[in-house]
Amino acid sequence: MKKLLFVITCFCSLATILSCEDENENNNNSVKVDKFQISENLRIRSIEFISNTTGLLCCGEKNTSGSIYRTTDGGETWNRSFHSDSLSVNDVFYLNDTIVFACGDSLLFLKSKDGGNTWYVTELPNLPYEEYYVPYNSVYANSEENIFLIGGEHYYKGLWSETETGAYPWIHDSYDNQFNAMCFVSEYVGFFAGYGILIVTEDGGNTFDDIDLYGNDFVDLEIDKYLTVYALSDYGILYSTTDLGYNWETEIDEYDTEFTDMYFGTNVSVVCGKSGIVYLRKENENSWTLTEGIPEVDFYSSFVKDNDEIVLGAANGEIYILNHKRTR
Repeated sequence: MKKLLFVITCFCSLATILSCEDENENNNNSVKVDKFQISENLRIRSIEFISNTTGLLCCGEKNTSGSIYRTTDGGETWNRSFHSDSLSVNDVFYLNDTIVFACGDSLLFLKSKDGGNTWYVTELPNLPYEEYYVPYNSVYANSEENIFLIGGEHYYKGLWSETETGAYPWIHDSYDNQFNAMCFVSEYVGFFAGYGILIVTEDGGNTFDDIDLYGNDFVDLEIDKYLTVYALSDYGILYSTTDLGYNWETEIDEYDTEFTDMYFGTNVSVVCGKSGIVYLRKENENSWTLTEGIPEVDFYSSFVKDNDEIVLGAANGEIYILNHKRTR
């Protein structure tokens, strides 16, 4: 009888161990998630970090209000450094640890000279046609002098702006497609994308070539450390090219998913979207993995720090940090 009880006990222990192993195997796509909050219930549209501890985010609702927040503890607490009672702030860009640019509704263009602590509204010395006083959705700078701003609204109205002096003159080109995103491979080679449009320049913006990926609403463009360019469609598709856009591969195709943003870090990359959609890919992996255990909220912005923390911005001023590491 004792031998029978011993055998039964061993069998139950073994079953428990195997069950735990199966559970761990089923949950190997999940990550640790920590939630934080800014002081306003606004959609977080862009997040950028200049180090593992110091970063900025911008947020807002179109033609209603917008703000910029700064953190020095890795994203646990955020202090507001700019606010508008009427305009959303849509993008923020670090040129270096002191010079930062931001942009938003109605040609809003901001500059900080102290890392985002204080901001100055920069009035454009020459303006586009009045009908193109649209939101700027993205800002990029090669230097304090060479700055690009793109935007648009209502899908069919787009604006591309550039200065090579940091002041007058600005070049403004209007388009029949709204621009949402841009990325640069070098000082002269850049991609610009939006609703039904994807173009590339190889001469710093003097001339453009159309890229035949029609039928997409592109919401983000990014480049990785290998100079691979990625184009994200909100129709659930992620494209990539290694030859400046002549040939494209489809890396993710989930038509029933609405993507919103992506970021490529040193060791891990992220694609996020609405309803808690988060895809991750590690450096040594060739495919993307849908992450489990993520809150089913709408994500609108993302960033991957050098320490591999993934920061996601959502609606209502919510921030989610994946693989969060405690700061002192």
